Amino acid sequence: MRRVILLSLVALVALAAAAYALAGSPSQGMQAFALVDPNGGSPRLIDAHTNGFVAVSVGNAGQGDYCLAPAPGVDVVNTAAVVSEEAFYSFDAGFPTVRYDPQHTNCTAKQLEVKTFVKAPDGTISLSNQIAFTVNVP
Repeated sequence: MRRVILLSLVALVALAAAAYALAGSPSQGMQAFALVDPNGGSPRLIDAHTNGFVAVSVGNAGQGDYCLAPAPGVDVVNTAAVVSEEAFYSFDAGFPTVRYDPQHTNCTAKQLEVKTFVKAPDGTISLSNQIAFTVNVP
């Protein structure tokens, strides 16, 4: 009887460990996040706060338009990325947006596009290379 209880307990622990391991694994690939410094028009990734992205460049729309190249295994197309302004590296208050462009006008098909905007005192909104941002891809 003790043997049956012990084997049942071992099986239950193994099943719980497997369920825990599978629940935490991403279904679309590796999780990715990045901190992008606009760096005066030459954007750069901040390595200490970046995982799953290998490069950032200025997109075809010009300053304030960024193309982030993911590492192999990171899916930036079939997911819901989230972007937010980062204060330390920003030189102005603004707002970033993430964009999924089906025509790939500004970035390539396998890149994630982020645009950063500022609002001028007269109310006009324009792209700006003064806004740092963080992006997270589940």
